[in-house]
Amino acid sequence: MKIRFSARVAASLLAMAGLAAAAQAAGQADDYPAGPITLLVGFPAGGPSDTAARILASRLEAEMPGARVVVENRGGANGTIAAAALTKARPDGQTLFLVTKSHVNTKWLYRHLPFDPATDFQPVALLLTMPNVLVVGPSIEAADYRGFAADAASHPDEYTVFSTGNGSDPHLAAQEFQEKTGLKFRHIPYKGGAQGMVDLLSGRVDLSFATLGTVMSYLQDGSGKVRALALGGARRDPLLPDVPTFAEVGVAGFEPMAWYGVMAPTGTPRPIVEKLNRAINRGMNQPEGVALLHKMGASPVNASVEAFAALYDRDMRINGELIGHLGVTLD
Repeated sequence: MKIRFSARVAASLLAMAGLAAAAQAAGQADDYPAGPITLLVGFPAGGPSDTAARILASRLEAEMPGARVVVENRGGANGTIAAAALTKARPDGQTLFLVTKSHVNTKWLYRHLPFDPATDFQPVALLLTMPNVLVVGPSIEAADYRGFAADAASHPDEYTVFSTGNGSDPHLAAQEFQEKTGLKFRHIPYKGGAQGMVDLLSGRVDLSFATLGTVMSYLQDGSGKVRALALGGARRDPLLPDVPTFAEVGVAGFEPMAWYGVMAPTGTPRPIVEKLNRAINRGMNQPEGVALLHKMGASPVNASVEAFAALYDRDMRINGELIGHLGVTLD
């Protein structure tokens, strides 16, 4: 005996199935988190990424009573070890990844990755932003940007600029700056910002386009050995009100900004993603969260999931074009 369903009955059954799935997903969000949340960090303890992760962990625990967030540092390979670990986790929101803007570069820097940065990560929340800052050490005598630019123009390829590695955001910022200004530097890649700053202080290297989080403590130590000449962003940073933007000193269209965000594995239920987004935005924009971020040279952001996803996709496209132009690869 054949049983035939009308189109209306079939549509009703599909609708019921959809409602059941939605109810199940909502129930997952109500029960979330179901245990400790692991927050993966792609860099060693002690750096800006680790600091941001621990601020986030404390703020999430404050906003989600009963939640426990465990920061797990899996440093190495420009953050790709931690990123690969995230893609192997269950898409249930119990494992998250603190992502930096440099993560979008991995798609173009590595020909062989165990993941696809464009499809294997679910954007959750944009955590913070901070400008890249043109800083110089004691080897540079110029008192301001214009004096520096004049000296650099008369000594092409003599000044050295350090970055946190080939293809890193400070490297890309330095390269874009040179293309916009016509100035020429010799690039010195380091494995991280700490050793680079030591060599900047000693005069072994001359300048950097490091993030504010990397240089903030050196700018505030009172020695004057490290000086900020200009910074990225559309307006001056309240943490450095006397430092002009690149637009103010005549470098139009150059606004290098770093950001940190939170990712989950692709397939994480939308209600859980939304719950995390709201908790992160609330926690980081509370006075305590803002104060903690300011200490590391960063500012909080209050962005939707969609806004973060759009920024992620945009920077992946823009940086891909620049890396292709440079011809930089890391494998």
